[in-house]
Amino acid sequence: MVREIGDMNDIISIVIPTKNNGGILEKCLFSIQNLECPEDRLEVIIVDGHSADDTVGIAEKYGCKVIFEDKGTISYAREIGVRQAKGKFIAFTDADCVVDRGWIKELIKHFKDDVAAVGGPNITPEDDSAFAKCVGVILSFLSKPGARYGFCEEEVREIYHNPTCNVMYRKSVLEEVGGFNHSLVTVDDEELDYRIRENGYRILYTPDAVVYHYRRPTWGRFMKMAWNYGIGRMQAIKLHRDMGRWFHYTPSLIISAIFFLSILSLSNMVYLWGALSILIIGGIGIGAMSLYLGSKTGMRDFLRYYALIAIWFWGWGLGFIRGVFKPVKEVNV
Repeated sequence: MVREIGDMNDIISIVIPTKNNGGILEKCLFSIQNLECPEDRLEVIIVDGHSADDTVGIAEKYGCKVIFEDKGTISYAREIGVRQAKGKFIAFTDADCVVDRGWIKELIKHFKDDVAAVGGPNITPEDDSAFAKCVGVILSFLSKPGARYGFCEEEVREIYHNPTCNVMYRKSVLEEVGGFNHSLVTVDDEELDYRIRENGYRILYTPDAVVYHYRRPTWGRFMKMAWNYGIGRMQAIKLHRDMGRWFHYTPSLIISAIFFLSILSLSNMVYLWGALSILIIGGIGIGAMSLYLGSKTGMRDFLRYYALIAIWFWGWGLGFIRGVFKPVKEVNV
C-alpha cells in the first residue's frame, strides 16, 4: 500500500487529450502556465488524435510535449500520456477546461496514506454561451442521483469517482491496476476508479481544486455525448455489474417498452394506447423537471431544459441499448 505523501517537490505531469481543439486549447494552456507550481516541477503532455487545425502549433507555442495516438479513443490517449509521463503524480484535464491557479497545489496536498487519486469540481465558466450554461445546469442536475460529471460539494470527502477533466493520480497506482481500459467508449475513468477502489485505495474530492469546464456548445454535440455515455455505461456494467444502478437502466427500459408496445399495436390498438400513455407520462415528468430548473432562472430557459433532458433521455437510452452489443475487454494487469 502506498504511504508516501505528495508535495510540490515531486514531478507532476499534466495529460490533456485533444483533437481539433485549437479554438479553446489556448485558454487551457494559458491557465496552466499561470499555476502556482514551480515550472521545473511540471510537464504538460498533449496527446493529439492527429488534429486538422492549429491544435499542435498552439501546444508547441506553450512548450508542451506533443505525442500522437492512432486509435481515436480518449481512454487510449490518456493511457499513452501516462506511459510517456515522467511525473510521480499525473493530473488530467481536458482541452476545453481552464484551471484555477491553485489547482495543482490543492490536489497534491491530499495525497497521504492510501489515497490514490484526488479530484475537484468542474464548474461552467461565466463566459460560456447561454446554451452551454443550460447544458451545465442539466449535467449538474443529472449528477444528483449519483453521477459525478457535474458534482459539486463544499467539503473534502471520500468519493467513488472524479471525472478526468479534474483529477490527479499516483502514477504507481495507475500502473498497478493496469491503467485505462481502451475498449470502453466512455466511462473509462469511472471504471478505472472502480478497479482502484477494489485494490484497497481511497479516492478523495476537494472543493478547492477548481476547474472551469466549457460545456457542449451545440445540440448535436450534446446528443453525441448522451449517446456515447449510454454506450460506455453498459460496457462498464458488462465488466462490473455493480457499476449499474436503477437510474442507468430506466431510460432504455422505457424506450424498449414503447418500442414493443408499438409493434404489438399492429395486432391490437390497445397496445398503442399503452405506448402513448408512457410517452405522455414521460413528457409530464420531463416537464416537471424543467419547471423546477426553470423556476431558478425566471422560466426563460424552460423549453431549452425540456429539450435537453429529452435528448439526454433518448440519447442515453438508445446508447445504453447499443452498448449491449458493443464489445468490451477486461484490462490485463
